[in-house]
Amino acid sequence: MIILTEKPSVAKDFASALGCSYSAKDKCYKSSDGKTTIANCVGHLFNLAEPAAYNPSFKSWKNLPIIPENFIYQPSENLKDVAKNVVSLLKHHKTDEILIATDADREGEIIARECLNAAGITDSDNIRRFWVSQALTKDVILDGIKNARPISDYDFLAKQGFARQKADWLIGMNATRYVSNRVNGGGVLAVGRVQTAILSEIARRCEEISSFKREKYYEAEAALLAPDDTSCVTATFEKDGSTHFSDKSTVQKLDSLENKTAKLVFVKHDKRTVNPPQLYNLNDLQKDAFAYFGYSAEMTLSVVQRLYENYKCVSYPRTPSRVMGSHNVELCRELFDKMLRASPEYFELHSVAEINESNKRIFDDSKLEAHHALIPLSTLPENATVEDDNIYSLILERLMLAFAPACEMENMTVHLSVNENIFVTRGTKVINAGWKDYRRFTRNLGNRNEISDAQDLSEIELENLTVKSIEVKEKFTKPPKHYNEASLLAFMENPKNSDNQKLAGLGTSATRHTFIQKLIRNKFITAENKNLLVTKQGERLLEVLSKTPFKNIADVSETTRWEEELSENPDSFLEEIKSYIKDAVSEGAA
Repeated sequence: MIILTEKPSVAKDFASALGCSYSAKDKCYKSSDGKTTIANCVGHLFNLAEPAAYNPSFKSWKNLPIIPENFIYQPSENLKDVAKNVVSLLKHHKTDEILIATDADREGEIIARECLNAAGITDSDNIRRFWVSQALTKDVILDGIKNARPISDYDFLAKQGFARQKADWLIGMNATRYVSNRVNGGGVLAVGRVQTAILSEIARRCEEISSFKREKYYEAEAALLAPDDTSCVTATFEKDGSTHFSDKSTVQKLDSLENKTAKLVFVKHDKRTVNPPQLYNLNDLQKDAFAYFGYSAEMTLSVVQRLYENYKCVSYPRTPSRVMGSHNVELCRELFDKMLRASPEYFELHSVAEINESNKRIFDDSKLEAHHALIPLSTLPENATVEDDNIYSLILERLMLAFAPACEMENMTVHLSVNENIFVTRGTKVINAGWKDYRRFTRNLGNRNEISDAQDLSEIELENLTVKSIEVKEKFTKPPKHYNEASLLAFMENPKNSDNQKLAGLGTSATRHTFIQKLIRNKFITAENKNLLVTKQGERLLEVLSKTPFKNIADVSETTRWEEELSENPDSFLEEIKSYIKDAVSEGAA
């Protein structure tokens, strides 16, 4: 049997579970009896060829459309030796049982099939698919091998992967050439199916801010004293459901209410449970690292990759999952105890942690994607940098808090009447701080995930308050905020259209940050004081694109519609992309 994994670390896990040792001669792991061989890729070993590989005339940027009948795959320049070795091993074992153990997702599927195609293996009767996203302990690996299914069960997933890959190539090659040729003075304006839509959203926000006209409004805030003259409540004047008034005279007359008694109209109690945060996936870690430390998404990935590859102290970082698998309960118990012994500041959690299979917020196979959530595996070495320590500490604390009790709170909304004028105040009472009481690292890093600082009204005699003073405040409406890396990652994860309707996500947890870097590298956006701003070059691309038949590429709604079509019918999706390109080029030539 030959086993193909996506990365060296997974091949090593399989070798450990199956008792194989590394053969430097054959550049793979082998069992002592020679019956098992384990080969590994290093991500994608093959890329789609450049246009000139199909037709020399495609070297000219004016020969469009470029739509190959059959796509050509070539080894990645820096991985030629790895690709050659993997293909050679697959050819040698093509009549043996083949177990595909690349990542359990769309990308992992096409990585494997690119290798099988390069080896000329078309008969899939002897090929099975290892499909496991849980931590690769020996038992999990052996169980996954035992339950491996025919690779044909994953043909639809492979269709999705190849359709996405080819569509992105077609859009990039054709739209980039078409749009760049429209620019006087030359120059390349790179167009991408996803990245250009993201650029358009950043530009839309920048335009929204630049065209924003602030408007003045007034608020009236009353300070009300309890009989003991020590407890004070603040409440805001409300009329017709609004606390903002463009006419100052509406609130100026309220001065006459000073020293008047407030009548309690009603109190609404709303008990709320705030569950502890789930474990990190890459996207959430990048957002928090930006919020707490100002680290870019690329920097965070670089640090956590070092923690994974060099220090071996965290699990695989490029994960979309926030959960663990049901088979990983015991692993999490062991890790939790291990981390408690190494981190005494969290020791109080040992008696309250809920680490069992019934905790579906953490152990949920239905929400497990290609890899389980990002967790610490061992302690951080002493030679780690400050950046290493910061990222590791976030991951460590998230593991600790994920199993802590929920925070229980009670929200109060109070309506008071003073001479038939309504004032509204809101307060919060913490019944049980739960997990928020166990934070040790993030407690002093900022107000992220903090308990609300709203006033505590639970001990105040709301039936017996007197207006001490009323302050009229002049305020101005504020424009929306510019995107930063954290908010843009959040948008890509959950985009919405102009009607605030939720759309399909853009990119994946492992790729979203790359679009930001591509846009910066192409000088379409720039980062100023952590804000992402569209550049003149970015505006130029969008302006030129808007005057071409390819303008839909800049539409987030259209891009997400394509994502949905890809998921439902990859063949139809790819044909639609081809027709779109042909029609656009034809229309432009007319």
